[in-house]
Amino acid sequence: MKEKVSKVDKLIVKYLTRESSKKELDKLEEVLNEDENNKESLEDYIKINVVSDFVLQKFNIEKTRAAVLNTIAEDKKKVRNAKVFKLVKYAAAAIFAGVLITGFFFKQTLFNTTSVNTPELTTVINAGTNKATLSLEDGSIVVLENETQINVGNATSNGEELTYVPNKKESKKVLYNSLTIPRGGEFALQLADGTKVWLNSESKLKYPVHFKKGQVRTVELVYGEAYFDVSSSKDNNGDGFNVVTNQQNIAVLGTEFNIKAYKDESFIYSTLVEGHIVLENGAYNADMLPGQQAVIANGIAQKVEVYNVNVDTEIAWRKGNFNFKNKSLKEIMKVLSRWYDVDVVFENKELESINFKGVLGKNQDIETILQIIKNTSNINAYEVKNRKVYIK
Repeated sequence: MKEKVSKVDKLIVKYLTRESSKKELDKLEEVLNEDENNKESLEDYIKINVVSDFVLQKFNIEKTRAAVLNTIAEDKKKVRNAKVFKLVKYAAAAIFAGVLITGFFFKQTLFNTTSVNTPELTTVINAGTNKATLSLEDGSIVVLENETQINVGNATSNGEELTYVPNKKESKKVLYNSLTIPRGGEFALQLADGTKVWLNSESKLKYPVHFKKGQVRTVELVYGEAYFDVSSSKDNNGDGFNVVTNQQNIAVLGTEFNIKAYKDESFIYSTLVEGHIVLENGAYNADMLPGQQAVIANGIAQKVEVYNVNVDTEIAWRKGNFNFKNKSLKEIMKVLSRWYDVDVVFENKELESINFKGVLGKNQDIETILQIIKNTSNINAYEVKNRKVYIK
């Protein structure tokens, strides 16, 4: 179900982000020379990660390969006495960086930079930002916004993160708050036990204001996507930590993991980054290791499928990126609709199944994102009108 990242892909990405070691440069040079199929991988990566600055007209892969090999040779000389190639922001560093810094090599060697008319947008769509709604136990609502300081009970917000301070006197009654992230938003949360949670667009987390000693610390991901960095049980009197969704329970001791459980998606994805978790789904469970992802059908108690995945791909949103490697256009538009708070209409349903591969920055405006997809996929045009994106 999950495709592994090939060694060639890793070598190309590390080279484009200027993180290659001398050994990796040697290997990249070797694979580009020996295998014709590797030309396509190189072409795909460079197309996608530079097209937001130069609209691709004609791509000469033979010229590209020769230029890359020449540049690799020069780079190898520069790092002959170094263990790791330091980051140099002159090439297609849109990958993992969220901004595009295009270099002379890609400008002059790889692309015909003839300008192309881009569609005129009738509505300005900004990228998402830090915002959330805090629901208190008494039913009152507090709006949290970027760069706005707020104090509520034992919690404070700096506009990016809501932080709870532990209560010195343990309360007899457990009070619950909920943090809801709208479309076009994201927000961070630090619970009273020190656990940190990052919530993606269109997500909701319910949690206790304080945790009772001697009881499992339990929170509920009502819907959406959240990344957890759980405070160790050793720092909380040995008390474990559970995350509940509508379809599963995850038992945790102290670890980092990501859960994606959107209401409008067919599957729930739980990805372990560090530590150890046990996922339960009815009569089925999975004892997971770092680098594994558990997949279950949304709304159905059935066997849990576990796959080895590229963790960086699965948690790209936490680092300010969209990772669309081999995602269908339908899946991609779901993600974009949440972050940019837009609705998407496919005028041609056949376009929903088109695959796209690339890592794009979440801070880019929607016009840039759509233009990249248009010029590296088979869609003819798009239009943005009244907060709707029409794919043609």
